[in-house]
Amino acid sequence: MNITIRQLRAFLAVAQEGSIANASEKLFLTRPAVSQTLQELERQFDKKLFHRVSNRLILNAEGKRLLPYIDELIQRINQIENFFTDDSDNYRKLKIGATKSIGNYLLPKLLQQNHAKNGVGFPTVFVGSTADICAKLQTTELDMALIECAAYDNFLNKLPWISDEMIVIAPVASRIAMDEPLTVSDLEREPWVVREMGSGSRELFESAIGSRLKHKRVALEVNATEAIISAVTHGAGLAFVSRIAAEDAIAHGLVRRLPMKDEYSRRFCIVTHCEKFIGPDLQALIDFLVDYAAATELPKTS
Repeated sequence: MNITIRQLRAFLAVAQEGSIANASEKLFLTRPAVSQTLQELERQFDKKLFHRVSNRLILNAEGKRLLPYIDELIQRINQIENFFTDDSDNYRKLKIGATKSIGNYLLPKLLQQNHAKNGVGFPTVFVGSTADICAKLQTTELDMALIECAAYDNFLNKLPWISDEMIVIAPVASRIAMDEPLTVSDLEREPWVVREMGSGSRELFESAIGSRLKHKRVALEVNATEAIISAVTHGAGLAFVSRIAAEDAIAHGLVRRLPMKDEYSRRFCIVTHCEKFIGPDLQALIDFLVDYAAATELPKTS
């Protein structure tokens, strides 16, 4: 058996990109060259590694078993190639994912702190839904992600990270009394601005608030937390949002936080593929995030 680095790179690119066409663009090779290289690798193993579905190539069971090992080999090859270069160059090759609350509001600050403290570069960041992030973790397109711990996939390693408080916000001009902590029943018939069905935030709203309202009024449904906060700012209704996402709007007097009798929170985890090779650069980033969580207790706002 004479497996080449070219074959390993072709396999990894196709596994991550899902097609010969996309892999060829990533590798700066022609489509026939990538296709032939992949076929050569499959011949050496005497096994098919992908399901061919229309123009897509999807890893089969054998390919999924092989993926983490090839991913590790390519990472080590990249480390050798960059052994004498600036460490920040290696950081730029890391690819991490984050759900919208973390990715839009907290992660940029953390990456800047890591850069200032440790002199490292910035990784590539993908901000998206939990489902999209998990799919990219499975194909090793992402090295690591920050997602809700409630998300379950048996191929993930989860390391508990930080808690995110969920709060109810209202327009500044809202007539809802704030003298005493409120119950969900106090918010009957109030209009709500919510995330789209299928999002983790919408599921939290339905379980904590929506299911307990006898007369739930959804005034507006959007797919971005920023749009929800903006809608509340302009008087569209109440919203159930991440405290991390809303704290700037609260601090600047754009929205009000309603005092609730019940407290709501969700837990975020640092997740990696269970068979993922954790190189020194990725481990350093994970350690930084763990240290941040240990040193930071997000204070409650009122």
